[in-house]
Amino acid sequence: MCNPRRVRVEATREVVEAWELELERRASASDSVVSELEITHPFGGTLGPRTREVFERALSTAEGWRTENDSHLRDLTDGQVRYVPATGELVVTARLEDVATAEGQASAQLRGSVSDRTTGQGEGRYYTDGFGGRTREVAEREAQSAAEADALRRARELTGRLRARADQESAAAARQAESRVQQEADADARARLAEESERVRAELDARNRERIGRLGQDGLRAVNGVLATAYRRALLDFARQRGATGIREDESEGGIDIEFELEL
Repeated sequence: MCNPRRVRVEATREVVEAWELELERRASASDSVVSELEITHPFGGTLGPRTREVFERALSTAEGWRTENDSHLRDLTDGQVRYVPATGELVVTARLEDVATAEGQASAQLRGSVSDRTTGQGEGRYYTDGFGGRTREVAEREAQSAAEADALRRARELTGRLRARADQESAAAARQAESRVQQEADADARARLAEESERVRAELDARNRERIGRLGQDGLRAVNGVLATAYRRALLDFARQRGATGIREDESEGGIDIEFELEL
């Protein structure tokens, strides 16, 4: 028997920690949608010069009417009637407004991994003459087993550190991608909003087409009420200027009766 000899063995393990996450962002968008439809009547052109003058003067002070930009306006339910003295046009506008809303979303799959290597060491002893069965082969097997056990222990320790690095890397990747994904969600919301706005506008236009005739009648009734007042004033002024007597007014739902006597 002689002095024992040593065999040293190294075992290497590569540790990989993969990460994966899904980043999802949502966005909403809204906008007001307005539908306007107009019909025009040549109302002033149907009146005589004197009647038109009296009518327009009465319209400027009539209850419920206001003057803006050289026009006389009166609000209707979801609409407006406008008389333009310069042209004599009566413009009836049907107006409806609604809000279109839409939601958009975008997502991204993010993947990555971090890796590192660790090395374990093992040692075995043997005798050149194989004393006690301690041959080189036995020593190498023992050293290999010890090295692999040491490498495994070190790999387990390394796994914890790699997991922390993977968490940091995934968080950084999420922060970097967040702005892009949010922009994609915003763009998706805007695209969907454009489609929804068109749908809402088409619906409002259809409703306006159904109601513009009724609003036109409402507008005519509004100006005809003022015209009736203008006729009454003009007729009474005519009677008084000519010294009429027995002037009497009788107003009912069907109209206004005016009576007076003139000496010829």
